[in-house]
Amino acid sequence: MHFKDKVALVTGGGSGIGKETAMQFANHGAKVAIFDVNQAALEATHGGLKSITEDAIAILGDASQKDNVEACVAKVMERFGTVDYLINSAGILRDGLIAKISEADFDAVIATNLKGVFLFTQACVKAWTKVPLEKIKAAKAASKPAPNPADFPDKRIVNISSMAAEGNIGQVAYAASKAGVLGITKTAAKELIQYNIKVHAIQPTLIDTPIIGDLLTKEEGKWKKYYEGRIPLGIGKPKHVADTILWLCSDESNFMTGNVIQLNG
Repeated sequence: MHFKDKVALVTGGGSGIGKETAMQFANHGAKVAIFDVNQAALEATHGGLKSITEDAIAILGDASQKDNVEACVAKVMERFGTVDYLINSAGILRDGLIAKISEADFDAVIATNLKGVFLFTQACVKAWTKVPLEKIKAAKAASKPAPNPADFPDKRIVNISSMAAEGNIGQVAYAASKAGVLGITKTAAKELIQYNIKVHAIQPTLIDTPIIGDLLTKEEGKWKKYYEGRIPLGIGKPKHVADTILWLCSDESNFMTGNVIQLNG
C-alpha cells in the first residue's frame, strides 16, 4: 500500500492504536497530522514521526471541544492543503456498573468517544463537500444530471468502535459510546457516498494499549489469563487495528462503504 502525497489526520494519535496508525501511514509515504489531549504522548509520537518524514504535525486538543476540533482541521488544511483520511481513534475509558457509575464519568466518555467522532467528521465533511455541493447545485440549475460521485476526490473516514458495543458488564458508558459510533458510521456512509466519501468502522476486541492501564498486570495477571482464555488468538496489538485501517484507506478497498469490521480474535 502506498500513500505518497496523501494526508492522514489521526485523532488519539499520541498512543495506542492512533500512534501505531500514524506511524504506519508515515512509513507508507503519507503526510500525517496527529491530535491528542495528552501533551507528553503527543510530543513523543511526533518525535517518532519526524524521524520518518518532515511532513508530520502534532496538534494538542480535546476531541470533545468543537473549537479545538475546528482549529485542528483548519491547521491541517493550512499546512497540507487537504485531509484525505480521517481516523477517529481518540477515546477514554471510565468503567462502572449502571447503579454506580457517576454522571460525570458517563458524560465524559460520551463526550470524547461519541461526540468527538461527530465533531471531527462534521468538520472534515464541511471542508470536503464545498466544491461537490457547488457542482451539484450548478448541474441542477442547468437541468443536467448530478455529477458521478467518482468524479469527486476520494476521501475516507475510519472510526474505531469496539466489541464492547455489543454490551459488556460494567461498561455502560463505553458500550453506549461505541455503539453510537456504529450509528454515526452507518449514517455517514449513506449520507456521504454521493460526495465519494467512504466511511467504515472497526470493532476490535481487547487491544493492549494504554487505555486499559494496568489491567493485564494487576492481581498477578488474573485478567490477562482471563482474556487470553476468552480470545482464541490472544489479546490484540495496535498493529492488528492499524493494518486494517490502512487497508480501508487503500485502493484495494475502493468499492465499499459503511462496513463494520470485527477484529474479534
